[in-house]
Amino acid sequence: MEIYGIGTDIIEVERIKSVIRKNSGFLKRVYTENEIDYCNRKNKGKFQSFAARFAAKEAVAKSLAEGVSKNISLKEIELSNTDAGAPFIKLYGKTCQFSGKLKIKEIKVSVSATENFAVAYAVAII
Repeated sequence: MEIYGIGTDIIEVERIKSVIRKNSGFLKRVYTENEIDYCNRKNKGKFQSFAARFAAKEAVAKSLAEGVSKNISLKEIELSNTDAGAPFIKLYGKTCQFSGKLKIKEIKVSVSATENFAVAYAVAII
């Protein structure tokens, strides 16, 4: 097992909250249906959950040494949780194909959020 790349991101929760409220297309452009459903079920931490997922997507893109590009789409990076609550990443479409070309076996991710900030750290493993 070897590390291909690492990525980190931090975002203000208020920034995500503002964009979601002002731009009706933002959710569908950035988040998967699973992520939207998950976050909308959270009454108190809804915007923290959206922010944590946004930070995770950015961290994953950075861990693939490219960032958001023609090969990597935020919507094709999904942050999910195990039944025990542990976060994990699923990739789709061209992002998954690009990851395969890089021979990425797994992407480990850690996320955290407070009332004001969300942060994520990702490690791409080959």
